[in-house]
Amino acid sequence: MADPARLAAVRVLLAVLPAGGDGQSLRDALPPALTGLKDSERGLAQDLAYGVCRHYRRLHHWLNSHLDKPLKSSARSVELAMLCGIHELWFSQRPAHAVVNAWPGVMRDLKAPWASGLANALLRQAADADVEAVLAAQKPAVRYSLPGWLWARLREAWPEQCHAVAAALLDPPPFTVRLSPEAPADGPQQWQQAGIEARQGDLAPSAWTLSPARAAAAVPGFSEGWVSIQDEAAQLPVGALLEKPLPRAARVLDACAAPGGKTGQLLERQPDMRLLALDASTQRLQRVADNLSRLGRQAALKTGDATQPQAWFDGEPFDAVLLDAPCSATGIIRRQPDVRWHRQADDIPALCGLQADMLDALWPLIAPGGVLVYATCSILPEENSEQIAAFLARHADARDDTPALADAAGGPGCQLLPGTGDYDGFYFCRLQKIGDNDPVQP
Repeated sequence: MADPARLAAVRVLLAVLPAGGDGQSLRDALPPALTGLKDSERGLAQDLAYGVCRHYRRLHHWLNSHLDKPLKSSARSVELAMLCGIHELWFSQRPAHAVVNAWPGVMRDLKAPWASGLANALLRQAADADVEAVLAAQKPAVRYSLPGWLWARLREAWPEQCHAVAAALLDPPPFTVRLSPEAPADGPQQWQQAGIEARQGDLAPSAWTLSPARAAAAVPGFSEGWVSIQDEAAQLPVGALLEKPLPRAARVLDACAAPGGKTGQLLERQPDMRLLALDASTQRLQRVADNLSRLGRQAALKTGDATQPQAWFDGEPFDAVLLDAPCSATGIIRRQPDVRWHRQADDIPALCGLQADMLDALWPLIAPGGVLVYATCSILPEENSEQIAAFLARHADARDDTPALADAAGGPGCQLLPGTGDYDGFYFCRLQKIGDNDPVQP
């Protein structure tokens, strides 16, 4: 009989990690592949797809070391199926004999009956392996399942923390929600009654880490609009923007707003603001509209390029700007493990150039005395502290006014690293525009 869950996982991985590169994202490839599967089958397929992306390099290294010769690129489906089987044996609680017996049949379903015996033999070896010893013997970039360029960047940027950061990027992400200020006071008690453990965040009071993880719609309060899925670190930029109260009916720009998590958070914190949500993609902007509809909030939505404000800016200055800039996403690799293999070293200079262009284009739109909060989900200094240091050197009317956090790893701004707490790697910096009456600080 066909094994629909395992077959679906292999087909997803073929789309995400094709032999020639340039694959789809997991977020795009997985949903259509899960259509028609039972709940238990969807869970298995998703676990395998995410798990192989997360542990790909360490699994691939072991597989190649136990093959007489590497598999041909035309046998990519067989190779990915092997990696799925090894992942199941090493990183799941499923009985080893059931896993070993399942994958030869999958090979036949993949129209590769020649690989059935090979799968049986290799998976038996994998089941007998001392996994901890195998992984400990691998070189760091392989052991942490990172591309060589990224491991080198982490060592250079964070020499004391690189091993802890790389190890944390292998962990499953925490399941964290944002609790609206208008939520019922007994919201956390409702979670406990539903069998959900909840721990309030240390950095953002609105953040609650829930266990076990579940579909968003299954969290009490989500459909009512007083719960949103959002990492604790990702909640900090809005907190920094609004730490000092904005004027009533302040004009605020949420640049690069999609999918709208921070858009909704801004309106929850200060409902009377006049908020413009800007994004370069009309399709992605629809996700902002959907999020606001669920929350019962309203904002002006506009499709536009943050580097070209002349095409959309109406001339009225903003009191505050939130720039959640495009970045390498290296801080959320455990949440999007395929980023490890899709992001390339050559991408970073172009991203840094785009970030600088956005900062320079948006800064003149801010009224004197106003603020701009710059944020990324990156852990690379060139996108974060170095980017802001260069911006400050270019703009004499800007100063770093970021709230101090004990967990911050470097400045200017605030850099959070994965593994420090129950949050992703993230960076933000609050920049104040010096007004005519403000003292210029050295």
